[in-house]
Amino acid sequence: MNRNKVPITGVQMDLVNSKHGSYVLIRSDSPMRTMNSSPWGGGFGMHAALMNRQVDKQYNEADPLREMYEFILREGLNPRGTAGMLTAALVKDVGYSTLTWTGNDATETGAHTLHVSTWVTVGLGNKARAGAELPAASLYPGTINTIIVIEGQLTDAAMVNAVITATEAKAAALQSLGIEVEGLPATGTTTDAVLIATTCRGHLYSYAGTATVLGNMIGRTVYEAIMASGQLYEKTPY
Repeated sequence: MNRNKVPITGVQMDLVNSKHGSYVLIRSDSPMRTMNSSPWGGGFGMHAALMNRQVDKQYNEADPLREMYEFILREGLNPRGTAGMLTAALVKDVGYSTLTWTGNDATETGAHTLHVSTWVTVGLGNKARAGAELPAASLYPGTINTIIVIEGQLTDAAMVNAVITATEAKAAALQSLGIEVEGLPATGTTTDAVLIATTCRGHLYSYAGTATVLGNMIGRTVYEAIMASGQLYEKTPY
């Protein structure tokens, strides 16, 4: 699948390799409403650029926010208009999945077209299982970073619901890949992040659980993107 071809009008993805570093860059002609678990552009916001930046595993800046600010400026982007994530995974191995659906979701009102596009970078050097004891020595950058772009509008509750669905799909994909921690299925890594972005136009969604068309599409695209990136990681683990 062509990870640069995005069916969402006004949205494009580029894999950038500059003299300052490599990153996935998703840009929109107009600001998107975002919910980001990473510190740069964290929480709810409005951003026209979404960045997943590759850093060294030993990345340990004293002031990572200032360093990220300076990096974004050097790349010619607007720091205020950019939501950013950091990963030790290879961004060239980003997994991508996109789905389009047209119809009438029984949990929503009226017929409409829905596009969901997802990009995931997978690194499993610090795999973990939620709820299990974690040795302090394993707390280093690794990350499964997930970016989901939705053509539509989501309520705050639906944005949170989307994170839950994406996280469940991540755990399911890791189980399918056979990733384990001490003989039990891994649920992620110690430093995962997720970013949900909506175009703020079109249909309004109040739900994003797995029983809804939107939730189903989030789950499927996250699962497929992780499977694609995870299989590349298994060929050349780092």
